[in-house]
Amino acid sequence: MLDWNWYFSALSQSAAAIVGIVGAFIITKILNNQTQYAQKMNRAREIIADCNRVVDSANDLAIEWYVERRIAEEVESLEALLEDDDSHEPAVYYDKLDFPDLVDRQTVLGLISDQIDARRDRLSREREARRRESSQRPLLASSLTEQHFRDMVYNPPVYPQPPNYALESQMMREREAIDVVVRDARHQIRTVNGYIDSIRGNPESSPQITWALFLVTILFFAGVIYPLSFMPFSPGGSFNISFMAFFELLQTLKGFLLLVVSFVFTSILVLFFRLNIYLRYPKALLQSFERFSRISTYSKHFEIMDRNQRAGAASHNNQ
Repeated sequence: MLDWNWYFSALSQSAAAIVGIVGAFIITKILNNQTQYAQKMNRAREIIADCNRVVDSANDLAIEWYVERRIAEEVESLEALLEDDDSHEPAVYYDKLDFPDLVDRQTVLGLISDQIDARRDRLSREREARRRESSQRPLLASSLTEQHFRDMVYNPPVYPQPPNYALESQMMREREAIDVVVRDARHQIRTVNGYIDSIRGNPESSPQITWALFLVTILFFAGVIYPLSFMPFSPGGSFNISFMAFFELLQTLKGFLLLVVSFVFTSILVLFFRLNIYLRYPKALLQSFERFSRISTYSKHFEIMDRNQRAGAASHNNQ
């Protein structure tokens, strides 16, 4: 005949051992995840602070001033090219010149097109003015004098301007400062993308751990508490598994002790269950990192630079 006391005792001890081993492993895992979560949150604050520092550095740059000066220089070079030949498309002159990559390519092409049209209009007006003037001059006027007069009026001598070394040095320093901040921004973007990969899916808040805690709870009540509630079992007795028997058990010392043990153990499991659930990264943090993963966050000019460089690389590959 089966010894129920031995059976319930062996069952509860075996289940308690399993619950203890699995529970200890799960709790250790959750505590390790909590440590990693805290470290990553501290790292996140450091990364965001570095990103904001780069944004401040970008705001301190005189990019607008640098772009205006560089465009003015290239427009002067464009005039020299147009003097030789103004029959090409704007893209041809764009490739020959060195406009700053901080300005959108289409914007520069529009500027070149405007310069070509303005020059053609100016030359057309000058030719028309010369034609009218020639028709009004006496026919006996010296052709040599007339030609010299036209050259002096419509083609005044252009004297080369001496180079402004102070301005060139200042522009060179500004470009170096821009390049430094661009490198910092790109480094931060790589750092941010690496961090996003490390927290994607909330790895510290594992759904497997949640299910494991749930199963351990079931095993504890079904394999430990429930068998102990029948002990000691009288030989020849019967099992009362009705719903009312549960309340009758609570009125005994054995039932009270089992209730206390169940409450304490369940409270511990609930504590770690909540801890596992809360090891999730805030949406506001993820949104901040998504924003700092775009170079346009640091400066709109940096985004234009990247777009121009990609367009240039694509054009080079297509050649």
